Amino acid sequence: MKEIDKWDKEEIEGRTLSITERFLKIWEIPDIQIEIESTNDEINLFDAESPKDKQLEYAIFFNHKLEIKQVAKLYAEIFKQLFDLQPETFFTCELAVKLALTNSPTDDSPRQKVWISDKYCIEGNMDSQSKFERIKLALTIFGFEDELFIKYAD
Repeated sequence: MKEIDKWDKEEIEGRTLSITERFLKIWEIPDIQIEIESTNDEINLFDAESPKDKQLEYAIFFNHKLEIKQVAKLYAEIFKQLFDLQPETFFTCELAVKLALTNSPTDDSPRQKVWISDKYCIEGNMDSQSKFERIKLALTIFGFEDELFIKYAD
């Protein structure tokens, strides 16, 4: 260091590089693999077991906790939120047909009306597994596969 006649930007950068290299030789960065273990048992809907004979403790949709215990209520809430977010998507893909979406329901169609807006309803008369499958289809169409997590009650 005593031999250096000038101490400018180039010298500072060179010295920084030299010290950094020495530092990394002495204190190497360890190769550590850390597994994050989930302790809350929340699971992505796409990885969840069949909801048959199960009750939900809650769901998380778009990082918002939904205090929902029944699959039927989850079904209604997810489709309400998706319809609020992008109603046009329901009409430009297979969702409208798959959900029996209508704005002019009759007494018998859909059989169990689930209102997703003030004007539109969808079919709700199906088992929990079918509701899960329709939610998964919608999440895939919207590109939200990683946005819904559920926790089954113990």
